[in-house]
Amino acid sequence: MRKRSEDSQMVFTRILIGIIISTVATLLVASSILYVNYNRIALRQVYRTDMNSLTQTSREVAKMTETAKSLSYQIYQDYTISSLLLYSKPNIYEITSAMEQLDNYRMSLPFIESIYVYNSKSNEFFISSDVRNGQQSFAEIDDQGITSILQSFHDYKPFVPIPRTYQVGSTEATEVNSYTYLCYDTINDNAKLNYAVIVNIKDDWLSPNMNAVDQPGKTFIVNENGDLLSDFGDRALMKNLSSEAFMQPIMQDMQQSAYFTEEVDGEKSLITYTAPDDLGWRYVRITPYDLITSDIRSMRTHTILFCVGLLIAGLLLSYLVSRKLYHPIDKVLVRLRVMEAERRGSLHLLRQDFLRGALQGRETVTGGMLEERMKFYGSSIDVQRASRLVLLRIDHFTEFNETYRDETQLVKYAMMNICTETADLHYNAEAVDMGGDLITLIFNEKEEIPELGQPAPNRIEELLRMMQAAVMTHLKCSISCTIGTEEDSLEDSIASYTRSAEASLHRLFMGPGCLIYTADIMAYHTKEYAFPAGKERQLVDYLMTGKTREAKQVYADIVGETAAYPFTVFQLALSHLTMTLNHVRNTLKKNNQLTLDSVSDGLMLPVKDAEDISEVHEHFYRMFDELGSKVEEKRTLKHEELIRKINGIIERDYADPNLCLTSIADELGMSPIYVSRLYKQLTLKGLTDVINETRIAKAQHLLVETENSVADIAERTGFTNSSYFYRMFKKFNGVTPNDYRRKEFHSENF
Repeated sequence: MRKRSEDSQMVFTRILIGIIISTVATLLVASSILYVNYNRIALRQVYRTDMNSLTQTSREVAKMTETAKSLSYQIYQDYTISSLLLYSKPNIYEITSAMEQLDNYRMSLPFIESIYVYNSKSNEFFISSDVRNGQQSFAEIDDQGITSILQSFHDYKPFVPIPRTYQVGSTEATEVNSYTYLCYDTINDNAKLNYAVIVNIKDDWLSPNMNAVDQPGKTFIVNENGDLLSDFGDRALMKNLSSEAFMQPIMQDMQQSAYFTEEVDGEKSLITYTAPDDLGWRYVRITPYDLITSDIRSMRTHTILFCVGLLIAGLLLSYLVSRKLYHPIDKVLVRLRVMEAERRGSLHLLRQDFLRGALQGRETVTGGMLEERMKFYGSSIDVQRASRLVLLRIDHFTEFNETYRDETQLVKYAMMNICTETADLHYNAEAVDMGGDLITLIFNEKEEIPELGQPAPNRIEELLRMMQAAVMTHLKCSISCTIGTEEDSLEDSIASYTRSAEASLHRLFMGPGCLIYTADIMAYHTKEYAFPAGKERQLVDYLMTGKTREAKQVYADIVGETAAYPFTVFQLALSHLTMTLNHVRNTLKKNNQLTLDSVSDGLMLPVKDAEDISEVHEHFYRMFDELGSKVEEKRTLKHEELIRKINGIIERDYADPNLCLTSIADELGMSPIYVSRLYKQLTLKGLTDVINETRIAKAQHLLVETENSVADIAERTGFTNSSYFYRMFKKFNGVTPNDYRRKEFHSENF
């Protein structure tokens, strides 16, 4: 027995020594090969990392441009701000209201440095900024760089960012770096600038993303001519870099992204650059070569030392372990079986975390790496076959959480199992918990089964309806499904996740239990949206006059139109309506002394928490009702009787040229100032305006029903001056009295 034990120990000793020597030899050979090839591999890895960073910076610039464009269009179409653009001499009330609206736009987006509105008729700038607000003339504006841009505006394309450095402040000048966006209108066949909207976006909003503290190297932007558009060492902004040696390969390659090594400022570096984007900009990152290869050199030294240490330790360990390995071998085998079972459980969690990170963009995936990881985690998905994403959203998620409380994750796991088992007949399926109310299903086509044939075109829809029914039957909850486009590989499907996630937000319009096709929603991006300024004015008028039912209808029309556009349009429209409602609230509070604190407390709605459009409507309808009730409270019976008397006097004496505020106040025995203020508060109209409206309405009737001359009609309706009558008539009707008579005569004959 002792001989057998000694022989067994010798066998295990030989086995362990052989394993140690083989391991050391393998490490040495592998290290030699890696040392030869790892430089190239490391460069590719750094290139991919840098390219991801540059791509993200490019997206930030594109997002910045799209935001500036949307904001400029909103300002351009804003009824309140139009007085600054179109009127040569807007009054103080129009300027104050417009500047408040301009401040609202600026403060809604924290990365905006300032907004200029330029009117060529008055040659004035209206400025909204953190450090300066108000009017400045073209000659005296502290930002002299903008005057040069406007004088040569033909040299600049609209909505193409212009990097600038300029001074602001009249006493203590402050240097500002920003990207300027132009939106302008011209007259006389583009010969002269009519007016312009200028949006300045802070440079420091983009800079932290380009040169993060935790990332080595430097990132900068150049245009197609090689001009520097961002901070790069001690080089000046807009300096032309095309003559520098490291820039010449970039300027020669105008079609694609790539990388190469070259000396920059006397230091060998890896240079990564992107293809030109829609603006013609290129994003360049320079990483010192020593930073990349230092780890490789250190790895070689450490590997050699590790192999020597491993060999020595292995020889000693093999002797000690062999003495004890023979007797507890059966216990080791049992433990291995237990560990294998635990490994299978942990692989599921690791697979979930990996797929979730890949979908959210936290994991960099390529074809080879993706296939290797999926096999390692034991997934049945074939990364090379056609794949499709389906996003599930749990409807009424707040109620779902309240119902299941601590068992929420367990119920979601059951839901994922139901869905994957339902899909198993036709697809290899993986379910990924994305957190919150969102679950992502990955459908991977199985190899064709002869008895089933190819999946029918509508099979995916039938399959999802079966899933919805099964989840409702077993878990008593509803789910909405967003069907992504079928892609050629899993990598392409993962890349399409962002589009499907955006499409899933349209559940707000389609309701719980809906099926949404990503391709249909993405088609909305081809359409341009224009905010209905006319309906907005109607909404304001109805709210100011307490017509709540009409206001709700106009609001519903405005919001309903956004359903056929990208979800960002709905969000911007809702933000615009919120600012409009806030403006109405402030106006009513100032003019009517209304107490509206309870209304203002709920003005901002967290749209992300809404699952159905009715929830959004309910929020706004509640504010409309509160506004209407506050307006109605001010209309007492006593005041209504007084208004009827005043309107009766106007209707009776409109033909009297002496009819005015003073004569009406004398007849009522009241102060003219009190009568004017009270009438304005109760009707939201000036008394003089109502007198003129009545006279113009009577004049319209006489123009149509009689053949009297315009001068005679002006006299019969209380106007003592024909030219004044002409001006007032055109102000109210948009045409002269004679044109109005001809138009009505033509309509009757027709």
